[in-house]
Amino acid sequence: MKVIFDTNQSKTVLSKFKHKVDVLVPDDDFGKQRNSLIRLVVSSMENKPEQWDNLCQINIEWIGDQFISRLSDEEQKLSKERLDDICSMCFRFLFELYLSMKNDLAMEFESARRFVFNNVGLFESHAKEQIEFAIRDMPISIFKSIANSDSIESIKDFNSISAKAEELKKEWEKDIVDKETRVNKLKESLSEYENGFNFVGLFQGFDDLAKEKSDERDNILFWLKVLSALVVLPVLAELIIIYKNIDNIAAIKDGLIVSIFPTLSLAAIAIYYFRVLLFNYKSVKSQLLQIDLRKTLCRFIQHYSEYSSEIKKQDSESLAKFENIIFSGIVTEDGNLPSTFDGVEQIGKLIKSAKS
Repeated sequence: MKVIFDTNQSKTVLSKFKHKVDVLVPDDDFGKQRNSLIRLVVSSMENKPEQWDNLCQINIEWIGDQFISRLSDEEQKLSKERLDDICSMCFRFLFELYLSMKNDLAMEFESARRFVFNNVGLFESHAKEQIEFAIRDMPISIFKSIANSDSIESIKDFNSISAKAEELKKEWEKDIVDKETRVNKLKESLSEYENGFNFVGLFQGFDDLAKEKSDERDNILFWLKVLSALVVLPVLAELIIIYKNIDNIAAIKDGLIVSIFPTLSLAAIAIYYFRVLLFNYKSVKSQLLQIDLRKTLCRFIQHYSEYSSEIKKQDSESLAKFENIIFSGIVTEDGNLPSTFDGVEQIGKLIKSAKS
């Protein structure tokens, strides 16, 4: 779109020319109405340049630069011929505005248009030709210009464009279906990866727990060995002393009698805590078995859930025994953990039997 009115230079030219027209004193009523029309159109072009640029493109192409040049010419006097010529140009722009607008012209513009229609014969010859061209031929020229414009050509090619659009639509639909299929496949893959990572994380958690329990088992085993030594060493020490002093046993008899009770007490206490640690050792081993079972389950549970759901649709009891075996806990039958009072009671019985 060519812009001619909405520029600083054009606005300045329009404003100056409007003031020049204001100071004119016409000789007759025709001159007054003609000057009023010129001032009305020029003032509107100055105040609403976007409207005139948008709706008067044809006359802008034809006489736009010439019109601004006529208004800016300071050397020529504003004679009747020149004013008539400028008025005819204003009328051409006004008439195109009238033809291009959806709504009717404002009352003052409509009055100006009717003034020109009713007084064509009073204009100078060149201006009269311009006005007659605008009234008679310009609408046809405007229609011809519009009919041959790119927009109308696009409308003429509507069928071919519609066919192309239909082809594009089919291609897009095909692409959408293909992409949707790919997205669904990716979704399934991501779902499998997500489940896989979930079970990997669960397996890792059980593995970390198994390491902790293994360390706990090793510590308990170490203290079991220590307590085993504590159970044997006091008795072994007594036997060594007796063996070395077998020839003089009467001399150490009193010492042996005095030391036997602490020795046996220490052995009994060591045996008691040995039993406690042994129970804990078996418990930790049982827990390790349970953890290993769950680690094993993590390796096949994903596919098993899919397989079992399909099988159970046909026979709900077909996998019942299998699940009872696989998912049941591993039970170890350990003895009851001896309480502290049990150990004290055993030591008391030992002392009583020795006294008797």
